[in-house]
Amino acid sequence: MSGRPVEFGVCCLALALVWRAGLVLLDARTIRRGYPRAGAYRPGRGWTGPAALAVERRRAVPGLVLGALLPFAALLPTVRGAAAATSVCCAAAAWPARGDRRLRQARYTTVCLLVLTAVLALHGVLVLLRVPASSAVTGSAASFFAAQLYLVAGVRKLTSRHFMSGRVLLDNAAYNACQAAAGSHEFLPLPSVPRLAVLLSGPVLPALCRASAVLAVAGELALGIGALGVIPAFPTVALAGCVHLAFTLISPRRIVPFSAVAFGLLVIAVSHPLLQPLR
Repeated sequence: MSGRPVEFGVCCLALALVWRAGLVLLDARTIRRGYPRAGAYRPGRGWTGPAALAVERRRAVPGLVLGALLPFAALLPTVRGAAAATSVCCAAAAWPARGDRRLRQARYTTVCLLVLTAVLALHGVLVLLRVPASSAVTGSAASFFAAQLYLVAGVRKLTSRHFMSGRVLLDNAAYNACQAAAGSHEFLPLPSVPRLAVLLSGPVLPALCRASAVLAVAGELALGIGALGVIPAFPTVALAGCVHLAFTLISPRRIVPFSAVAFGLLVIAVSHPLLQPLR
């Protein structure tokens, strides 16, 4: 994979940090204005009370600042200066993110974010130590973790009868349509509730959801073996773009941090995959 994958990964991490912090601050403002005592339900995080949200808000501010600083740190004029600044920013970004590890709904995104910060920090340390082929070592580490990310997700879906039958996607479509009809801006108003009622009574939507489930599993498994180097870099990255765009339709606002860190990790992985010598 040509280009500068580590710098691209830094930009993806910066986007995820800024976006995630922005969501928390926006949630805090919404709850403070509309539900100051009871709290509110947030997609992907469950029911959040004012006290818990206050803790999240305090953690979000450093993430917002570090996310804004990361691209500038990676573009410093000297290679060693950029490596040192990026490593420090990544280490600092991992500190507030660790607090989400106990949240069941947010844990997967947090793990992916911590993995990407660790890979980028590793690259910075290797550059500072003048380790030969530091990019190859970084790419191999990213290849291992990206392959695990996609293969585990694909296998878990493959072994889930509820997912493979299309019921998970069907339930998500119904939930999203009802939430959008109720005025929530978290989801796309497609299809409309009257149209959804018609589709649910026919065979087309269930069959489409089953086919989408199969394609999702096939895509994640293909990305897993692509991250290892079995599939060439360009088709792997192109497939990742399509898969994550499809995932974004589920929850356009909430899934962006996950898609950003996963995509950034994959781009670094295909630059020097673990099985590259076998190709």
